[in-house]
Amino acid sequence: MPLTWSALPQSWQRLLRSSSVVLALKVAGALAGYAFAYVALRSLGGPGYGYFELAFTVLSILTVLSKWGLDGLLLREIPARDAVAGQHFTRQVLWASLLGSLALGSVLWFSSGLLTRYYGGFRELWQTTALVLPFWTLVQVWSENLRARQSFIRFGLLQSSISLGLVALAMASFSWFSSVERVLLGMASASALMLWSGWRSLRPIELRSLWPLRFSATAMFLSATLFMVMTWTDTLMLGYFLEPEIIGAYRVAFKIGSLITFAQFAVNASLGPRISELWAKNSKAELQKEVWQVAQINALLGVPAFLLIMVLAPWLLSFFSADFAQYTPVLRILAMGQMVNALCGPVMYLLNMTGHEQSARRTMTLAALANALGNLVLIPWLGIVGSAWATTASMVFWNAWALVAVYRKTGIRTLIFWR
Repeated sequence: MPLTWSALPQSWQRLLRSSSVVLALKVAGALAGYAFAYVALRSLGGPGYGYFELAFTVLSILTVLSKWGLDGLLLREIPARDAVAGQHFTRQVLWASLLGSLALGSVLWFSSGLLTRYYGGFRELWQTTALVLPFWTLVQVWSENLRARQSFIRFGLLQSSISLGLVALAMASFSWFSSVERVLLGMASASALMLWSGWRSLRPIELRSLWPLRFSATAMFLSATLFMVMTWTDTLMLGYFLEPEIIGAYRVAFKIGSLITFAQFAVNASLGPRISELWAKNSKAELQKEVWQVAQINALLGVPAFLLIMVLAPWLLSFFSADFAQYTPVLRILAMGQMVNALCGPVMYLLNMTGHEQSARRTMTLAALANALGNLVLIPWLGIVGSAWATTASMVFWNAWALVAVYRKTGIRTLIFWR
């Protein structure tokens, strides 16, 4: 007898309904992101695209600093509050993040000369990045608010890759977007446009009641910062040791490898608030069941994507540029790390959403240090391939470490074959 939708358990229906929406928007966002890389490479050239990725790296790190873990608290606190209290908390987080981004943007603006002299790029690149920072930060905070409220369609539409897709469309339509600075200004404009419903929440509000949550926020901030630093360490160190066009090739390989975790992103987006809800209710058995469902989806979609990337790596890279096919080993190495990431499941979400954010912070501290050391040693020795090995090794390390930590702290098992 064929299995019908109505015959599925309610937990499967809820997970598939929410994750399929996010997955569809994630696919759309990925296509938009790849379209941006394709258009940017042809509009800006290899060095120009490399400079963009360098600026985007700094922007991403400063965005995490601006939010200071408050976006993670939104995901944990909103499901536990009523509508009025949740709205009040969201406004507080938006204001605090805006103030943080303005402060850090000012520092970046006034230090642009020093950054140019001692690191690279050019003054206008860093000054324009400072202008983008507040808009980019607010969009990310607002998207987490929507996810906490399980508004998954609107959450998916606020992906950063969707913003880049809008910029790619503008670049293809108007010759004005002929420099990295103008592309960054296009990102700011796209972010302001996508924040249409969030601007109303920026009415004056007091921030003092956020103070009691500072320790939880700081722990989440440290985890997110370390994760971001680990994610972008390879790009920053490649920018220091190698030429800008190498950075562009590496980032394209990284983005292709990330296709493996598409399913993980989608199911984690819907599972995050659910973890907080079920843990608060002490429904551990139900939480374990839903985590196993996530593991099955990750394996079902991640393994075929991994195999396709391993086989089609040269063609996928040459689609963006004929010169990129030489970096096939880089893509295959990065794909192995992403496969482990997908199979280990939502380990960091489980730690953060169950009150074990300190354990998450310790895990990411060790992983970030290992990643930085690996890149520092391997890039001068092996070049771009060394960076890929350092990134993959650190990804395998932190997933395995966090997987054990989740089991020790919560008793939840996340691997599909660990039941």
